[in-house]
Amino acid sequence: MTDHYYRVVASTPSRHKYPCYKYHNDPQKWHKNGSIVVECKDGRVDIKVFEENSINTHYIKVYSHDGPVTARISEELTPVEE
Repeated sequence: MTDHYYRVVASTPSRHKYPCYKYHNDPQKWHKNGSIVVECKDGRVDIKVFEENSINTHYIKVYSHDGPVTARISEELTPVEE
């Protein structure tokens, strides 16, 4: 009996080689579907959004430097070509 070996390769890459981001400062509204990871440290909240059916990862930072609360979103865009 001959042993046959084959290699399994995922069809989706793990991440973009050169990610492109769009930044939103203090957005009124922003919406994405996916899984989230929340980290609270040093008076700041960091949220990662893993977009559903995509390899895009978005970052939300909520913080305050002794003033009003500020939010910044780094939205990863799908590059046109890689």
